[in-house]
Amino acid sequence: MSSSREISVSDLLSTEAIILNLTESNKILLLQFLCSRMSKAYLDIDPKQFFLGIMKRENELSTGIGNHIAIPHTVADHTQKLHLLFTTHTGIEYDSLDGKPVRLIFMLAIPPAEKQLYSVFLMKVSQLMRISEFRDALIEAKTSEEVIELFKKYEKV
Repeated sequence: MSSSREISVSDLLSTEAIILNLTESNKILLLQFLCSRMSKAYLDIDPKQFFLGIMKRENELSTGIGNHIAIPHTVADHTQKLHLLFTTHTGIEYDSLDGKPVRLIFMLAIPPAEKQLYSVFLMKVSQLMRISEFRDALIEAKTSEEVIELFKKYEKV
């Protein structure tokens, strides 16, 4: 992916990198699990190094941005493109900025040469997540394919 100003979340998603209705009650164990799943979906991610990067970032400031959304992210040394894992959760305490439990998680592996992509992605997700019926539909989604179709639909709006 080039460092263009436009990012399509639906283009970044794959059915292998979508996990629905997780129930973990511990943030660290949840992030460890997600890092492991990320490395299975994207073979250029080292799960141990990726987890250490995610935890370093979480320890600096929670990536729970509010409105039931978290965007854990770190630079992944060996990636050439932005990788995304999307997860829905029944609701986990995440030290979010607004104190609300997190239900939607966007985990990102950012390529070292394209660090600016994070801010472009964040801007895009922030715009989409302002649409309450979209957030609700994502939380209620039953399949990975449904999640991708929802993003395609709302990205056109």
